[in-house]
Amino acid sequence: MDTKQKLLTDIVRFQLYGGEKPQAAPEDAADLMKEAKAQTVTALVFPYLKDLLREASPEMYQKANEDFFVHVIQNTNNFREHTELHHLMTERGLPYCTLKGLASARYYPQASLRVMGDVDFLVYERDFAAARQAVLEAGFSIDHGDDPDSVHIAFQRPPMSVWEQHRRVNGVPEGKTGQRILSELDKIIETSVLAESDGAVCRVPDDFHHGLVMLLHMISHMTSEGIGLRHLCDWAVFAQRFDSAAFASMFEKKLRAFGLWRFAQIMTLVSQRYLGVDHKEWAENPEVTEEQLEEVITDIMDGGNFGKKDLNRYREIKFISNRGDRTVDSRNIFSQAFSTLNGKTEYDYPFTRRHRILLPLGWIAEGVTYLRLLASGRRKSQGTGEMLREAAKRKSIYSRMRLFEKDRS
Repeated sequence: MDTKQKLLTDIVRFQLYGGEKPQAAPEDAADLMKEAKAQTVTALVFPYLKDLLREASPEMYQKANEDFFVHVIQNTNNFREHTELHHLMTERGLPYCTLKGLASARYYPQASLRVMGDVDFLVYERDFAAARQAVLEAGFSIDHGDDPDSVHIAFQRPPMSVWEQHRRVNGVPEGKTGQRILSELDKIIETSVLAESDGAVCRVPDDFHHGLVMLLHMISHMTSEGIGLRHLCDWAVFAQRFDSAAFASMFEKKLRAFGLWRFAQIMTLVSQRYLGVDHKEWAENPEVTEEQLEEVITDIMDGGNFGKKDLNRYREIKFISNRGDRTVDSRNIFSQAFSTLNGKTEYDYPFTRRHRILLPLGWIAEGVTYLRLLASGRRKSQGTGEMLREAAKRKSIYSRMRLFEKDRS
């Protein structure tokens, strides 16, 4: 991290847990607000920076204050819509459970400190069509995802409402580990609890399933475009809520079986070091070095929320993770790219799965498509060398997390 990014994490730590107040100067305020926006933690940071912004520039303060006011309106609307969703589903007898959003916000010292986005909710497959119809009758229209194999349908309603109806949780890998996780996630609706937060009422996952969803969500985005500081804050305030014995009792056995225990330890150690989370004995791991923690926080800060600071991250995916399951192994980036090409070819041209001798024809077809995109300007070719170097660095960070590798210790 650079010095401004380190100062931002110190401010977030102070806003969440108090302690020693960071020292920022008026000349730092603009850069800090820009970084906070990229990391989607403006709700946390603006109250700390507002006086510095006013001193640095009344115009800058006015713009930031307007942005913060919009955030307050969006959050208030989002909380209200969680309640609307609850009434909509319960009145029609449709079991459901919200994901992320309010489920994460309720672990914060104040729920309003968490920047809210969509309203995400899960329903049983048997109720999917009925839930879809209920949302449409509530004044929404379909934005995308309305086909049988989509993970979710996205709805929108003017002026600012976006709901996503999920048929399954994102981020579950393929193979036996994925099947074990899916079996556990089958219980998420039946074990959900009714929660109230800042006037909102809705069903949210119980503590275990919420933690599992957060880990899967972080991995899914981290190994593709990237996560922002908000994702780390969500995990930090969650991990802080439990003492070590309670957390280990709830999570250790299952997360080891899912290959997620080491990842949970790493994200908690990062939260301890940079966001002020109390020491957690369960997160101690002699194999995880200080250097590794620094690499993880730097990766988070450099990418920003969903990679908004570096659009090359979308290009890096094929050199980092295995298609479809977000697992990251130790092969080099070129072997990974070849494997990803095969997977994409088999997906785009199913006949190559049945007749693998025809794979080269699929490679040629993929190459022609790529060249057409370049020629049309829809795909950019600049920065390839830097992109490959960054992909190799990120792959090294993620492969040492041993994602979804069953822990038998």
